[in-house]
Amino acid sequence: MTALDNAKPLRDLVTNHFAKGEFEEGLRQIKGAGNLPGVVELECMGNMHFYKRELQMAIDKYENAISIDPTYMISRYQYLVGTQEEKRGDFVSAFKRYQAAIGIEPSFVDAYVELGGLLAKIEDFKGAAQCYRDAIKLEPTGLANYHNLRSVLAKLKSETPALYGEELAAIEIAYDQLKRSGASLPQNSKW
Repeated sequence: MTALDNAKPLRDLVTNHFAKGEFEEGLRQIKGAGNLPGVVELECMGNMHFYKRELQMAIDKYENAISIDPTYMISRYQYLVGTQEEKRGDFVSAFKRYQAAIGIEPSFVDAYVELGGLLAKIEDFKGAAQCYRDAIKLEPTGLANYHNLRSVLAKLKSETPALYGEELAAIEIAYDQLKRSGASLPQNSKW
């Protein structure tokens, strides 16, 4: 096992703290790690900026890590580049970036959501539905994921009612239950 392999569990722990807004705890974990490989520390710092929504600073950290080791793959970097490519209309490249982000870090829910949105744009509703199902598995209390899945299932049901009616009904129930529990949609939900 390499030093990079050994550092990935710490990276994941730190990233989970950052994702929850626990920035001081994440930084404390990095400091306490001692001799963390430079690329992993840069990725962690990039992840902190990612979750603070300081996206250019995140990209700068990720690119610094990649300049040290061009073979080092960073999920959130692939994701961010994918969003830029999607905005430019380069859907094929964006698709590849989102797929790479998922391959690097299968638990990174944002990549599934963006890939689902991209597939919905090109009217691959079956693919979009699978992405949103995967997002729900990773984030079962994310109301936006249910909202997105509900939207694509409604489209699929209109084309093939027998295949998607039951799943749509179940998702609508789950969506309503989450909403009653106080969950709300983020301002930027896909659908």
